[in-house]
Amino acid sequence: MANAVSRMASGAVDLLTVGAVGTISFGVGAIVLFNIGSSMPKDPIVGKALCFFEVPYESDEGHCFKTRLKQGLTEMERVYEQQKEEREQEFQQKERELDATIKKRTEELAALEQRRQTLEGEKAQIIQARSDLEGQIKKLEEIERSSTSFNLFTARPWKRGLRVTTGIEYKSFVQNQEWVKSWCYVHFETSGGLMAQLDLGTRWSNGTQNEGENNAAALQAAGFSALEVAEARQLCAFPAAGR
Repeated sequence: MANAVSRMASGAVDLLTVGAVGTISFGVGAIVLFNIGSSMPKDPIVGKALCFFEVPYESDEGHCFKTRLKQGLTEMERVYEQQKEEREQEFQQKERELDATIKKRTEELAALEQRRQTLEGEKAQIIQARSDLEGQIKKLEEIERSSTSFNLFTARPWKRGLRVTTGIEYKSFVQNQEWVKSWCYVHFETSGGLMAQLDLGTRWSNGTQNEGENNAAALQAAGFSALEVAEARQLCAFPAAGR
């Protein structure tokens, strides 16, 4: 039992001895490394290596700080230039888009201006045409006031070079086209070289009408059949009753 206790005590003393020796060795190593760093000459390679491990030496004179500061500034400058280039590219893209938009709007405004000028020209033509029409209407009103009635005629081609003519007597035409009587006829030349008239009918504004009075002798002289007379009558331009 006594021997076992003695051996344990001896082992503990050995462990304490090893720990003390290790501590002393580490401290000596740190002192030696510091002394080496402090006493080394100004070799750039050595300085960079010591700066990397952050071990200063006497002749450093702030070299490590300056080196790290320079590296930091260089990196900041690189990042700034990169961001600046990206911003410039974005700005140029926006500028191109804005130029395209401005060009499109300019073209649209030019087209609208051209359309406005065209409309102004058309408006001026309409105003001039209206003015001319008003002048003509005034002249017709003056003619209408100076007469009790006046006639208008419409002629439509038929056959044999003949034309069906419709005459309309107006009491007032300029304001309300008020008519009184309408008649339809065909002028033709007889076999004897005389001018004659084929009566195709008469109508009045109150609705009264007749189909014309043509005796058989006149039709025979003109060479018209009853069917041809009915055909010619279809070409009469009688106005509607009440107008």
